Amino acid sequence: MLNSHNPKISIVIATYNGASYLQEQLDSIAVQTLQPYEIIIQDDHSSDKTSAIIRHNMLKLPIKFYENLENLGYIRNFESALAKAEGDYIALCDQDDIWVPQKLELLMEAIGSKSLAYADSTLIDSEGNPLGKTLSEKLRNRFIEAESPLSFVYDNCVSAHAMLFRHSLLKHLFPFPKNLYFDAWVAACASSENGISYVDKALVGYRQHSSNTLSTHQKPKNSFFDTLFSKQTKKSEEHSSRVAVIDDLLHVHGLIDSERALLQKLKIAHASFERHWFNFHLMYLLLQNRSILFAITRRCPLILALKKSIGLKLYRFFPFL
Repeated sequence: MLNSHNPKISIVIATYNGASYLQEQLDSIAVQTLQPYEIIIQDDHSSDKTSAIIRHNMLKLPIKFYENLENLGYIRNFESALAKAEGDYIALCDQDDIWVPQKLELLMEAIGSKSLAYADSTLIDSEGNPLGKTLSEKLRNRFIEAESPLSFVYDNCVSAHAMLFRHSLLKHLFPFPKNLYFDAWVAACASSENGISYVDKALVGYRQHSSNTLSTHQKPKNSFFDTLFSKQTKKSEEHSSRVAVIDDLLHVHGLIDSERALLQKLKIAHASFERHWFNFHLMYLLLQNRSILFAITRRCPLILALKKSIGLKLYRFFPFL
């Protein structure tokens, strides 16, 4: 039986050329008020000093270190590392963030009987300085306590670096889906089991790089007709992508019949985008289930439903909609 006063927590980190920031992240783990049972680190054949930094920290932290003989890519490396976790609870960790000392303790207090607990994050720059904004403020989303995977059809509020979940959830996570982002996949699976709890505090310094922040470069100017064609293509790709995401969500363990039926209807509606002027059935589905489907977004459900229901035939004439 799990000792609630001494929970076994596995931290899982997938590294690759992370020497610039890894030490700062490991230092923040070392001062956690609730110490981990183990730290699984799997390095994806780094060419910098990442391995040396990890080995140095093995003297003071319960690190289990694995090195790939060849580069597997982030997804395969992370999947392999996660499968090695043995703790009763698992916390995912980026190689370049900074945890506040109470992160694990507060998430453990919040998870209760739920399958997953998560928190907000503070955005920091490459030097670790706060940018004066949280992730929830940047995304302009509600960070909710979800009970249904349907909340993750159109949005996500759960970040991998800010979550703690039960080891028992692992058996439902593999293999990783092809289209749905991993953190949204974990959140959907957790919500379908015993639900998700939320800690309304920023417990991670989430480092922003050029690869995960908005570009400041000016976009090239296109001709009017090129812009119209580009918008039509983007709209069509959005519907195709939504079909693929729904396909992944249909594999969530624990879906009840009504959830599965709604996902199937949404999939058919989005797949028919190119055949419609306006899809009244899709609009009806979205508005009828808006409290779940639009639980995360702060945008107006009516406007969202209208925009998503416009078919390609009408969009060719009014691509600005």
